[in-house]
Order: sequence, then structure tokens, then C-alpha cells
Amino acid sequence: MQPKQEAPAGEHWLELTPAGSVAVDLIRVEKNLNSIGFFASGASKKISRTVIQILRHPAGQRILAKAVIEGIPSLGLPTTADRDKYMAFMKLAMNQKDVQGELTNPVRFSGAAMIKLLGLRKGGFHYDEINDWCKRMVATTIMSESSIFLADRRQYTSDTFHVFDRVVLIGEELNDGTRSEYYQVYLSEWQLTNLNRGYILPLDFSAYVRLRRDIAKALFGHLTVWFYASRCQPVEKKYTDLCNMLNIRAYPYLSKAYSVLEPSMEELINIGYLSDWELVPASTSNDFKLVLTPGKRLMSLPHFAGMNSPEVISSAQLPAWVPLLIERGVSDRKAKQLALDIQESQPVQDQIEYATYLIQQDRRGRGKISNPAGFYIWAIEENLFVPPEFETSKRREQRLACNEKQQQESIGRYQQDIDYERYCYEQIEAQMQKLYPAEKLEPVITEQVRLLKREQPEWFARVPDVTKREVALNRVRATVRDGMEFMNREQWSKQNTQLKIF
Repeated sequence: MQPKQEAPAGEHWLELTPAGSVAVDLIRVEKNLNSIGFFASGASKKISRTVIQILRHPAGQRILAKAVIEGIPSLGLPTTADRDKYMAFMKLAMNQKDVQGELTNPVRFSGAAMIKLLGLRKGGFHYDEINDWCKRMVATTIMSESSIFLADRRQYTSDTFHVFDRVVLIGEELNDGTRSEYYQVYLSEWQLTNLNRGYILPLDFSAYVRLRRDIAKALFGHLTVWFYASRCQPVEKKYTDLCNMLNIRAYPYLSKAYSVLEPSMEELINIGYLSDWELVPASTSNDFKLVLTPGKRLMSLPHFAGMNSPEVISSAQLPAWVPLLIERGVSDRKAKQLALDIQESQPVQDQIEYATYLIQQDRRGRGKISNPAGFYIWAIEENLFVPPEFETSKRREQRLACNEKQQQESIGRYQQDIDYERYCYEQIEAQMQKLYPAEKLEPVITEQVRLLKREQPEWFARVPDVTKREVALNRVRATVRDGMEFMNREQWSKQNTQLKIF
């Protein structure tokens, strides 16, 4: 016989939204458990599984994240039924936070409150299921390799985590010798921090409780994230990646894969989370791709307010490379989706130009790229590396601008050389005037002419007198120059700049 259940103090703020109701009843859950697929589909008795995903950092780089979720043999891994209880628990916990202003340990709730939220009939076996859920949540370990985000540090981290640190079940003895009348959950420190700092995902609980199929429930939270990121545009997911994330078997035949997904997709259409879906062969591999279009109920939720409808997106919001993709055969819808999915820092235009080059080279060879449009999509989604020796239009503009700048700088340096030489010449001429006034200069030039005749008789016999005089005069200037001191180039440039300013 189960202990009498009475609502804990403060539970008057809990309101039930009946299953099947169309009213929106938003709850807030911690984001990490949704992103790593903490709850396995079905009632798996496996004790370990690995989830691998690609994450994007704010700086734009992509990292490979891995989470190993491990349970114990007697309890197995958290299941779809455990996800239901976790959703109800988060509604209870966050309602407690609204009342207290901050979520603190322990989170107390009655079994009756959870059963009522889930729309279940009263029965003692439900308490046994809640007990098993509590134990499984404490026993399950998450070994993170850059897959768990910590809100206080603002970074993904690698460590070992639990979701619940401790649970006191109804009827268990407390430290003071009394027995607990409620379930008491002690959340792990990282969970408390993330929930209090707002690292949460808002979900429509009244829509969730209408779902019956495991795959539909597993996809429920992901649809909110995907369509929010795409700004209500249709999204595409690789079939094998999806199966790995959901912990379900990936079938190699399209008809079988379609038949497995169809019942869950129809459930999501019925609750208004999807308006359409299709599973089609991928253009760049032997895989399939799942194309999902958002439904009206999902788009009507408060956190989607103000976003563009799936049919309309302003061309002013699109990067300049979107028309380039459309010109190369990529569909308008796919090009716009890429514009929403890809980080602004990714050099997409360079990748398009490099992919064009590779396609042209391929046509000259064996012609293995049979679907150029699909190849462009692949190059962008995989963030294709563009080798530095490939000259993109951007690099060409930079090179030409650099050449022009260098040319201008070279012209400037040449002009400075001329001006500095003129300065030196003027200084020499001024010194010549001092040392050799008109009556003294001619005898000096005559003496230099005589020396030239003696030193270079053959040259002296061939050149005219005017040249002989000019060379002799320059020899006088050189002698004067050697006895003078000039400002160096840097000093002259500095003084010359100041003179121009004033």
C-alpha cells in the first residue's frame, strides 16, 4: 500500500493541461540532455551508448563532440518513458523556481502530481515506475568530450557528470528519523547552475503529452531547436546521423526507412509540429536525407514570434553568395537554408569558386562529379578547405590592391630620393659659392682639366671641350661634397615633413 500523498506546500501553482488540449503549456528543460539524446528511444536494456555530434563555436570553427551515456545492468539506460517523467519533473521544478526566484535542492514533488501531469490513471505500479526512474537518473553517467555546455563558464567541457546527485523516495527515512512524504530530488550542481542561468529549452508540454510513439517524442525537442536555428525554414538531416542521435536502427532501403519513420512523422503533423516531411536519396552519398517543414502550432509558440514565415525571406538578409549558388543549379529553398545555417565567418564564396574550379577540372578528366549542384552543397556543409595557392576573386582583389599600393609606395620613395638628392645638390652649390666665387672657380676647373688630360689621354682626345669642362666641374663638386656633413635621409624626411606642415 502506497503512503498517503498530499501536495507539498506551494503546489497550488501547478495547473494541469489535459491531454489532447490545444492550449499551449510551456515548460522549460535543460538544453544539454536534449542535444545529446540522453533518453534512448524505446525500452532499451543496454547499459551504454555513444552519441557523436558536430558543434559550432561562436568563432565559427566546428568541433567533434562525443557523449558516452552509461547506466548499470539492473536498471539500463533512461528510456522514452523516463523522458515523459523528466518533462513532468521539469514542469514541477521550474514552477518551484518561479515561486522561490531560484531553483534550490531538494526539489520536492508528490507522485500524484507527476501522475496527474502525465494524464495517467491512478495505480500503485506508477509509483514503482517513478521509483525506478529516480534510481536510473541517479545511476546514469554522462562522460562528456566537449558535449556538455556549462552556462557559468560559457564553454563546452570534457568531464563526467550525473543529472541527479541523490534522490529520496517516498517512505524513505530522513536524517531526523521521520519518513519522507514526497520525492526529494537533489540536482547536480551543473544542472542547477544551467537552469538558474537560463540555459533552457522551452517546450510545449500539452503537445508533447499527446504523442505516443518513441521516435516522435525523441524528435519533439530537436524540432524546436532546428526550426528556431533555421528561422522557420525547412531543414534537412542525414538519415544515418538522425538514427545515431535517436539510437534507432538505420535501414539501407528507402522503403523500409520510410515505413519506420512514417507513423511518428504523422503524429508530429497531427499535433502541428510538422506540416510536411519527405525522405529522399541524398545527392552526394548513398545515404538518405530527411526534409522537414515546420507546422503552424510550433511556429505559433512565443519564442518563434517575429521570425519570417517559411514562404517569405527578404533578399536583403541574404549573403551575396546565395545568388551564386542559385545560378549554379542549387534550389532557391536550399540556398536560403544554407544562408541561415552557415556561420558568417565561413568563406562560402571562396568555397563556391574553388568547387567551380574542381568541377571544371573534373569535366576535363573522368567526369566523376555527376551532380554539380549537390557538390556545391556538400562543399559548403562540410566547410571545404580552400588551399592558399588557389586564387579566389577575393584574393585576386587583395593582390591587385597590394600591387597598386606597392606601386604607389615605390613612386613615393622614388620621388623622395629625387628630393633628397636635390637637397644635397643645393647644399653643395651653396658651399661652392662660398669656397669658389666666380674669380676663383675658373683656375680650379682649368687645373682639373689638365689632370684629366694626364689621367685619361685617349678619352680626353675624343670628347668635346664642353664635356671636359663639365666633368672637371663635377670633380670639384665631389671634392667639396666630401668635406661636408649632410642630414641623413631620416632626419631630412622628418624636417621636410614639418616644413610642409608649417
